[in-house]
Amino acid sequence: MTIGEAINKAVEQQKGITRESWMPRPMFLIPTNTTAAVLIVSSRDEDRPGKRWEPFSDDLIANDWIVYG
Repeated sequence: MTIGEAINKAVEQQKGITRESWMPRPMFLIPTNTTAAVLIVSSRDEDRPGKRWEPFSDDLIANDWIVYG
């Protein structure tokens, strides 16, 4: 699905999103409507989410986004 579709479903389900191509240990993103923007959770550092994901153009046009978490 597209990033927009994944965000809509993730917000409804209170989950994050990731790309299938980032598997098997994905970073996943938690979209917010706050000044934190998008929280980043890495499988390597799950205890400390990062802030403000900077997507590549490939990320924005990809259709392999899934709800995750």
